Amino acid sequence: MTGPGGTVALPSVQRATLMQMRSGSTRMMRFDLETANQIARIQISSTARRLDTDPDLAEYLRLLSMVSNRLGHVRPGMTYHMEDTRRARLALFLIGAALVLVGVLLLPLVAYASIDEQVSHYAMLPALIVMIVAGALVSCRFWPFRKPEEFPIATLPFVLWTMGGPRPEGLPDGQIATEQLVGLR
Repeated sequence: MTGPGGTVALPSVQRATLMQMRSGSTRMMRFDLETANQIARIQISSTARRLDTDPDLAEYLRLLSMVSNRLGHVRPGMTYHMEDTRRARLALFLIGAALVLVGVLLLPLVAYASIDEQVSHYAMLPALIVMIVAGALVSCRFWPFRKPEEFPIATLPFVLWTMGGPRPEGLPDGQIATEQLVGLR
């Protein structure tokens, strides 16, 4: 595969990652192919609204489907991940842990400050509890020491199809009932 950043030989790809992030009305998708000494990134930003047809997104999904089909043939046992890279996961984990730590450290200070005062400092308790719970949830969600889920590369064209990509090879001809798609979404 050749692009502006150079050439990547698909047989040398060791790891593939499909990432999706949404910020407001924008959705960013990125497909990373990692070899021993380089990372090739194919990414697009598009509207997050499903009702809007975006020809660039359709072409992007078609490209990813072709690359994943080719990877499935060249590296049949290969898997891919659908989550943050290790560094991003570690950064988010540290942010969550910092929220928990700051919240836990502020709790005794608020309790000490409110001994002589009236109820004014107790108003901070709900905010501190929310901060601690949110930090704990972020830390648990982005725990950096767990092994990420792996999926066979042959399933990626089906995932891309549910996002509006091209019909994958190997699907039976004819219409597929909505009940059959429940497991794919």
